[in-house]
Amino acid sequence: MNRLVVRRALRLHALAASVIACAITAGAAIPLSGHEVVFNDSPSVPRGFYWIALGAHSSQRGDYVVFAPPGDSAALIYGRGWLPNAMPLLKPIGALESDRYCIEHGRFLINGEDKGPVFATDASGLPMPRIVGCRRVGRNEFLPVSTYIERSFDGRYMGAVPMTNIIGTGRAILTF
Repeated sequence: MNRLVVRRALRLHALAASVIACAITAGAAIPLSGHEVVFNDSPSVPRGFYWIALGAHSSQRGDYVVFAPPGDSAALIYGRGWLPNAMPLLKPIGALESDRYCIEHGRFLINGEDKGPVFATDASGLPMPRIVGCRRVGRNEFLPVSTYIERSFDGRYMGAVPMTNIIGTGRAILTF
């Protein structure tokens, strides 16, 4: 009986060591493949793990992109402590070249479809940037839009973003 317990314990340890070795190998191989696995803790898209293809540029509405926020938006995001300095954003593409987006009566519209409210202040009562009227997404631009939560800081406040700001495209692996 004692040998059986020892044998099972050794098998369990061997299995655990194999799993750890595989995880270490995968962890080293993922960046070499041009991909990353990132954990999103921001509430503007579902929290969880995302598979990011670095350098890939998407041109499909609804695809997730990881991107650097443009100048004034970056100063606001990092200055107010919404994200750690230089952390990129993860948002779905809500509009592309020639799509029309408007702020009308406190609502955010894309091609006439209501995407949610636009707030004058953030959750702390500080003023938010304002886009007035309607605009079109320009050539080589995209509009990041998250409808997952009403207070997402996205295209309704920052406007269209150059495609060159895209770091990669992503897809959810595990969200909760």
